[in-house]
Amino acid sequence: MLVAARASVIVPTYNEAENIEGLVRRVCAAMPDAEILVIDDDSPDGTAERARELARNFPVRVIVRTEERGLATAALRGIAESSCDVCVVMDADLSHPPEMIPELVRAVEDGADLAIGSRYVSGGDIDTWPMGRRLVSRTGTALARPLTSALDPLAGFFCLRRGLLAAVTLKPRGFKILLEILARTRPARVMEIPIRFSDRECGASKFGSFERRSFLRQLWTLYRDLNAWPWRLLKFLATGAAGYVVHLAVLCALVEVGGLAPMIAAVGAFSVAMTSNYAINKQWTFRAGHVPLVRSYLVYAVGAIGGLATQLGVMCLLASLHYVLAASLGIAAGTAFTFLTSHRWAFAKR
Repeated sequence: MLVAARASVIVPTYNEAENIEGLVRRVCAAMPDAEILVIDDDSPDGTAERARELARNFPVRVIVRTEERGLATAALRGIAESSCDVCVVMDADLSHPPEMIPELVRAVEDGADLAIGSRYVSGGDIDTWPMGRRLVSRTGTALARPLTSALDPLAGFFCLRRGLLAAVTLKPRGFKILLEILARTRPARVMEIPIRFSDRECGASKFGSFERRSFLRQLWTLYRDLNAWPWRLLKFLATGAAGYVVHLAVLCALVEVGGLAPMIAAVGAFSVAMTSNYAINKQWTFRAGHVPLVRSYLVYAVGAIGGLATQLGVMCLLASLHYVLAASLGIAAGTAFTFLTSHRWAFAKR
């Protein structure tokens, strides 16, 4: 009697004929009640043919794509074609230990929204990577951190339930599908299980300059679409620069045309610039059209005045320095204060 599979193991492939048999055997030994979906991008080395031969004796299904390319879209195709609710995605080159599949599946079955085979949690490790490659990996991970709290968001070894992806629109690009899923689904419970990542023994790595460029474009798209804090900060600074121009224009108009004293005119100019900055930040920088107008404006005003006070306070503390340097540090501190109050209180979602 056939037994229903407990989980689907999704394996995107391109020119992995040398690795596929070892992978299938180890996956089946680690988790006999799993099905294996090989999603092959029409490999010229015969990967799909070798996988079909293995399907005679192992629970392997082979899907060959001739119109699409790329690991990210292949992983999503495998999840869509899976016969199981619980899906594991892993590389074909044996860099991810198949023996850890049961732990990832168990974590999801026990309530995790997503489980990651992580290189960067305590107990995780990377075998035989040179310093340059480690630095590239760490840099990419740091760039992704504003999008997720996961310690290894660029991992290629993870497990989830298909329902996690049901209500979101993904924009898969390049290799890093896990980052796309983490950033757009915002799973409440992510478990990271330590693994030892081993470099491939057979075949050539697919990660090159094209994939690095794709990753940077993916980051930009996610920052922009999700309004991540680095993008919000840049917009906040641009709004502040525009506000500086408004401030000077109103100041000159009140003094030269209105005949007001410069100190009184400065208060009026600050109020106008602050209000224009508030309007731009509410709609553009923080995308916070939903927040109550009066409350958010008052909180923003307190933050703006507090930022000015912070600037002046830093200048007083650093009076022994050259006034330009003291003013620059004061402006930086005041801007940071105003940004944080805007982010955490004035425009925060309730």
